[in-house]
Amino acid sequence: MVRFARPMTSVRIAVCVSVAALATACEGEPDGLDPDIPIEVDASAIEILDTSDSLAVVRDLEVLDDGSVWVLNERAPYFIGFGAGGELPGAHGRDGQGPRDFPMPSGFLTGGWEGEAWVFDFVRHAMIRVSRPEEWAEIPLRSESLPPGSVQGGMNMLAPSVRTASLGREIIVPRSGGTMQEGLLQYRLRLLGADLVAVDPETGGFRTMVSLGEVLDDPSGDFIASEGGFPLWYRLWAVCGGDLVRVYDRVRNQLRGFGGSGTEVEPVDLPPVPFTEVSARQFARAVFGLRQAEVTGAVGVRLTAEDSARVLDQLAGTVRGQPHELASYLPRYVDFRCSEDGTMWMQPLDLDLGGLRGGRSWLRIAADGAVREVRLPERFDAFRFRASRVWGVYRDENDIASAASVALPRG
Repeated sequence: MVRFARPMTSVRIAVCVSVAALATACEGEPDGLDPDIPIEVDASAIEILDTSDSLAVVRDLEVLDDGSVWVLNERAPYFIGFGAGGELPGAHGRDGQGPRDFPMPSGFLTGGWEGEAWVFDFVRHAMIRVSRPEEWAEIPLRSESLPPGSVQGGMNMLAPSVRTASLGREIIVPRSGGTMQEGLLQYRLRLLGADLVAVDPETGGFRTMVSLGEVLDDPSGDFIASEGGFPLWYRLWAVCGGDLVRVYDRVRNQLRGFGGSGTEVEPVDLPPVPFTEVSARQFARAVFGLRQAEVTGAVGVRLTAEDSARVLDQLAGTVRGQPHELASYLPRYVDFRCSEDGTMWMQPLDLDLGGLRGGRSWLRIAADGAVREVRLPERFDAFRFRASRVWGVYRDENDIASAASVALPRG
């Protein structure tokens, strides 16, 4: 049984929106033939697109067909655009309740819509075009089958990120009926079992593409619940070329596949899970962000280095449980993306890094199931993958963020 010596108090999750930036890079050379050796991509492969004084923490990023990049910023202006030639096409978006304000921008529509960048705003319950700020446009999602508040994120509890994606002439959104009133355990399980709903913006029609709660194996069987404890697993899914959606199945350790009609296709097996045991200190480091939010009373407010070390030591001392029990609480993977050619990218949780984040390593998984580890440069956060290039945000030694990209070596 896993428990804390002193039950952790409930924390009111504050709304904190941040965003991701990106850029372009040069084409890579073949990396070598041994598939067991990770592909190393060092800092020399980074190509900076541009930076902006407005860039803070980036939560998401979108690359358009014309090569321009838009990032979702942690603070206003929420949306910063970078042209393919380095020009700045726009920076806009503020918090508020006005007719053109963004109360809670929660993530870009992956793949865009009609060649433009759109963002899902949780409070507005709509997709809003952001790449042409001079002309307001939105796709409303409100309906009897998709009421406000039903499109919820299933990843990091400390950020309001919601993953959505375009699929042909439809938009895929996750629908969940979970509420905090059920308790955190049931709430998290409901989020993991959300329905992936296809929305037709032209007709306003809705259909359930696949219900994850029905097709995925129940992950709670290996979870050892305790007082005040709840799983921190991530709901990971992505459109992977054509009309195919892939979903991570924690129990089977597979990427399950579903066509546009909801019909299941052959799954992709993943390598053995990255970890099966976790020490008390690794566990404390992983959940430190939650504890920090409790101590400070808000998300995004950081402790000093001295206070952080003290709180981490205290937290590690309160953790009780066997290493395999502690591991059952944590996500094995923290991000899943696909490129337009169907190549899949999985980011394992980095136990040494802490904070329920991934590090440099990503698993590149071909459509035929072949797996290769790719290690991206230090301080480069990846957000969008293309067939030969990764787009993201690079922070230099002075912590200055820039939209950037790296070319991927072949192999």
